[in-house]
Amino acid sequence: MTLDRYDEKILAMLVQDARSSVSDISRQVNLSRSAVSERIRRMEENGKITGYHAHIALTDDNLISAYLALTFRPLWCELVQPYIERIPEIKMAHSISGDIDLMVLVQVPSMKRLHEIRLEMDSWPNIDKIMTHMCLATRLDRL
Repeated sequence: MTLDRYDEKILAMLVQDARSSVSDISRQVNLSRSAVSERIRRMEENGKITGYHAHIALTDDNLISAYLALTFRPLWCELVQPYIERIPEIKMAHSISGDIDLMVLVQVPSMKRLHEIRLEMDSWPNIDKIMTHMCLATRLDRL
């Protein structure tokens, strides 16, 4: 599905606020309400829009956030999936390309808990290296 500039504007507005009304969107993109409704319907049917979600803040001022960059030897991220799912403080985990195999975001109430998770990860299968990157400030959060 090819998007034109109107579709892109509509998508940008829905990403910014999924609760935007069709009337508000139509005024801002200079299209009729029916045209905007039809474009949204088409993007939903074609899978460009897969759903509408409430934005839940990932950070809490009382939580410590860190990214843990894991490498495996031999590579096999699937082996650690059950381990990831057992730790509720892991908020996101992504297999990625490059020198790092798995990037994990954790949010914990204390450095002690971060250390416990880090030690637990050391026992995961095929772990070669774990690097911890502490989050100092949130600059942008569109999740």
